[in-house]
Amino acid sequence: MTEVRPGGNGTSGSESVGLEDLERLADLSETLVGFLDPAALAQRTATLLHRLLGLPLVSVAVRDGISHYAMRGVHGARTDRFRQVQLSTGEGMGGRVMIERRPIEVENYTTDPRITNHFADVVSAEGLGGMVAVPVEYEDDLVGILYGGLRSIGSIGDRSKVLLEEAASSLAPMMAASVRAAAAIQRHVDAERLRIASNLHDDVSQLLFSISVAAQCLRDGGNESQSVIAERIERQAHEATQRLRQAFKVTEPRVPSESATVALQSEIDDLAGRSGLMAHFVVRGAICPMPQRVEAALVGIARQAFFNIEQHAQASMVVATLDFRDAEVSLVIQDDGYGLPKNVEPLVIPSGDGHWGLASMLRQAQRQGGDLEVRPGEDGGTTVRITMPVGESR
Repeated sequence: MTEVRPGGNGTSGSESVGLEDLERLADLSETLVGFLDPAALAQRTATLLHRLLGLPLVSVAVRDGISHYAMRGVHGARTDRFRQVQLSTGEGMGGRVMIERRPIEVENYTTDPRITNHFADVVSAEGLGGMVAVPVEYEDDLVGILYGGLRSIGSIGDRSKVLLEEAASSLAPMMAASVRAAAAIQRHVDAERLRIASNLHDDVSQLLFSISVAAQCLRDGGNESQSVIAERIERQAHEATQRLRQAFKVTEPRVPSESATVALQSEIDDLAGRSGLMAHFVVRGAICPMPQRVEAALVGIARQAFFNIEQHAQASMVVATLDFRDAEVSLVIQDDGYGLPKNVEPLVIPSGDGHWGLASMLRQAQRQGGDLEVRPGEDGGTTVRITMPVGESR
């Protein structure tokens, strides 16, 4: 057991980092394995560290580009402005961490002469005083920054500082992997978009220009007969349509087993766009082929769950996790909203006038030999778990 003294959240006395703390930190790290979406990893990290440390505010900034960092995970913030913080070298406490590559602590953020005033208004709006920022480094690469904050002036406490540093060390490989994976995916997407745009410009634009010229000729009553010009327009329009179909075909899933993940990602993106919710999609395990009926059921249930969250939950965040395991696949949808009404239970035929959405979800799962569980979330809100068989054990 490691004994750390003195201090503790701005008060006198002793505070220790004990075996229970370290075990909980190990459980936290294990829980986060498999999060390759940096934003989802950061948000889940902030939530779990908030529970472990008991601090008023915990947040996680993740590298976004070469030398910029974005506040992707926040738990305990009072304003949306804190979630929108973008960091550059030298700016604020995080900016000092980028330069010095070591933990930085202040007892009063807004008056400490070592900290620039770039984010003083955001910190003041949160009512924060004592804060600490800890670098997350992997192979000399700064991939993120962990923050802990008090809504009072004083030291954040030795226990919190030690656990944040231990957490940074444990999280570094996962955060590095998520940042690098996201960057690689973005490079691939950008290259594919550029290629498609180039093809469309070179092929379809020329055809559309020819159609426009032919239509102009038809309108002005040129020398050619109207029937000849109309045939030309029809032929070129058909060719343009074929070229567009070929371009769209490139963006389709390359193997059938990707279609469920692509469809669920699309549903998540649509939910975020419609509602403004922070919505993340995580895939765990090795993607395996699923029967089309199972894919359709999963997507249908997810769509209904997202509708319920949007209409009733008053949530700010949704995380959907698709987990491939031997002979089965599960989809877990978690939100941080108001939670379930009392005595709610999924029934194939619900009692009363309500909960027909849950009934529909349950029927879709059961038709595929699966199961549906709806329960309160560990951190509040609601958790929906759908489990379906997908074939023999691999």
